[in-house]
Amino acid sequence: MCKFIVISLFSLCFCSCFQLFDVGPNTFIKESYNPQQSKKAVLFLKGGNATTDNSLQVTVNGYEYELDNKEVGNTFIVDSDHSNTIQDSAAINFIWLSNDTLQIDFDGRLRTFIQNRSVNGVTIMYKSR
Repeated sequence: MCKFIVISLFSLCFCSCFQLFDVGPNTFIKESYNPQQSKKAVLFLKGGNATTDNSLQVTVNGYEYELDNKEVGNTFIVDSDHSNTIQDSAAINFIWLSNDTLQIDFDGRLRTFIQNRSVNGVTIMYKSR
């Protein structure tokens, strides 16, 4: 009986750790289409977990792209740098300069993890404010 209790407790603890380290859901914030409406940039918040902060992520894809919960941003990923700034819809803005050039304006206090310069045929320019 004691062996069963020990195994049960170990299993419960082990399974709980996976949930602690799993990332949270994606929350759509905003999107912006290029002038031709053939591409779009999507800003979303990826929920954190016990060991990681929430992150703002940008993905650039085709017009009909739909965000799902497993998506990881393919263009720009930032976090609040240990609550150094607020992660909201004003932290990142999109300006399409042409059909294939996107400017991303962002709060310079955000900590950057990924900052790609070209994604899916779109040149990405960054402007910290």
